[in-house]
Amino acid sequence: MARMSVEQRRTALIEAAYRVIADHGVEGATTRRICSHANMPLASFHYAFDSRTALLCAVMETAVPSDISRMLDAILPMAADPQARGVEAMRKNMQAHLEAFYSLLKADPGRMQATISLGIYAHNHAELQAVGKQMYQRLYEVAARGLEIAAERAGVRWTEPVDNLSPVIIATTNTITLTYLSTSDDVAIAKIIELMVTAMSAYFVED
Repeated sequence: MARMSVEQRRTALIEAAYRVIADHGVEGATTRRICSHANMPLASFHYAFDSRTALLCAVMETAVPSDISRMLDAILPMAADPQARGVEAMRKNMQAHLEAFYSLLKADPGRMQATISLGIYAHNHAELQAVGKQMYQRLYEVAARGLEIAAERAGVRWTEPVDNLSPVIIATTNTITLTYLSTSDDVAIAKIIELMVTAMSAYFVED
């Protein structure tokens, strides 16, 4: 096996940590388990990170926002009718985007579970609180980008700055995730999506 650079080790450990957190939770993401998942000896961990805390910071700073961004890029083309324009088209596109998110969630629920778990864990550990807040700020930025793209495609404009609305989108995806993890109730989640689209419709008008 070729010798890995420090940067390659860091990347492999970050991705492994994110997957282990998805499967076993933050508490279960020990350095031994993470190294095993990354197929590298435990002794090599400190060549890349000073501590497990430093690794968790790196996961929140890079892996989580990148993963959510990739998810957004995957669902944006899935609009009900990409050629349609206007307020009703925007409503249908938002519905389609949230339903597409739910489909991706069901295919791999651990990824979103990891994001929520990391946020809660960071909030409860002083040394990680600032990084946890930054993680959510990056998620809000990703959501704001999605709102801008969706409005541009539908030919509508937001009456409220997207920076004020993007936390609501992340709160909705978290709600969908927690509801699915707790109950797997498709009917309840369909209602959450319906109400979310109705609420957001109050903030866009024909451009």
